[in-house]
Amino acid sequence: MDNNPPQSFVGFDPTIQGILEYLEHHLPGYPFLTATDTLFVEELQRDFPHLDLLEEIKTFRWYFDDDLSSKKRTHRASLRRWIARSKDWRR
Repeated sequence: MDNNPPQSFVGFDPTIQGILEYLEHHLPGYPFLTATDTLFVEELQRDFPHLDLLEEIKTFRWYFDDDLSSKKRTHRASLRRWIARSKDWRR
């Protein structure tokens, strides 16, 4: 699997790049796909501009204590729900 961003994604926001690197290298069990996750993170950034997404993802990781692979869930959907709830909690 080619882990380099496709040409069309080169030069995008360094915040997005940092989140993608975290998803790929530090979130055990996460099924990282460059193109899919780039779109996913861009959408999260548009939908939740006031949140520190990387911090939310780190909190998500440690809440599940690095044991995401044993959970019967869709990782992206679970992460999005986590972030959406965080948005609600911080109003």
